[in-house]
Amino acid sequence: MLLHKQPAQPQLRSLVSRFEERIAHFREASLTHPLPARPDLFIEIYLAENYRVSQQGGAFEMSPEVSLVGPHGVGTTRLLMAGEIKAFSIRFRPGAIHRLVGLDMTVIANRGVDMADVFGRLAAGLRDAVLGAADFAARVAAAERWLARLADGARAADQVDLAARLLLRSGGRIRVDVLAGWAELSERQFARRFAAQVGLSPKLYARTIRLNATLEARRRRPEAHWTNLAHESGYADQAHFTRECRDLTGAPPSTFFDQWARLPST
Repeated sequence: MLLHKQPAQPQLRSLVSRFEERIAHFREASLTHPLPARPDLFIEIYLAENYRVSQQGGAFEMSPEVSLVGPHGVGTTRLLMAGEIKAFSIRFRPGAIHRLVGLDMTVIANRGVDMADVFGRLAAGLRDAVLGAADFAARVAAAERWLARLADGARAADQVDLAARLLLRSGGRIRVDVLAGWAELSERQFARRFAAQVGLSPKLYARTIRLNATLEARRRRPEAHWTNLAHESGYADQAHFTRECRDLTGAPPSTFFDQWARLPST
């Protein structure tokens, strides 16, 4: 599988971190790919075959042509990829969709929905612009033009949005009470607003960040021992990390990693 990446232009970086495109040809074969609980928020547009998605062990169902995917606090999602895969995605900052359309993000937590259900007719404009572009660079440019028009009406990032970014940048290692104090909110107020703007509770969001950081560290350093990686990520010990991995992926670290690492990193 080929993976292309490009950062967003500076004027969009408060909303968008980067653009990506995955390309693969499975011919007669297929790949079932598990996903961990994760903090990711993105729009994905399928230029060839759609992914098929299974939630909580259910049947695989076809993804919408343009999917809006929220952060996941559970690791029960599996993707089935077959045929020609060509998927273009816009990777958002935490809180960005709430800022753009005012959506209570708990509505799309732990799921992906048809983008049109949230953006209405605006979704078709993005779809048509991206599908009509000739290559990855042109698709990025088309998506940026669409986003720039929408961003004019977006509200400014507040302290909760900025706290979510700080949490992401820290690898999930800032205490929630510290973030709440920095945002000048009680912990209860902070947790309520964080969930509405980001999609998960701040504690669960931090757990997904730390898990994914550890998995990515193992991908970069396959020779490293899980114990060392767990300590570097802030877990008390390997047993703590193993429990977290089971809770957030449904499997112990090595078992999950061997399946998950077959695709390139995002």
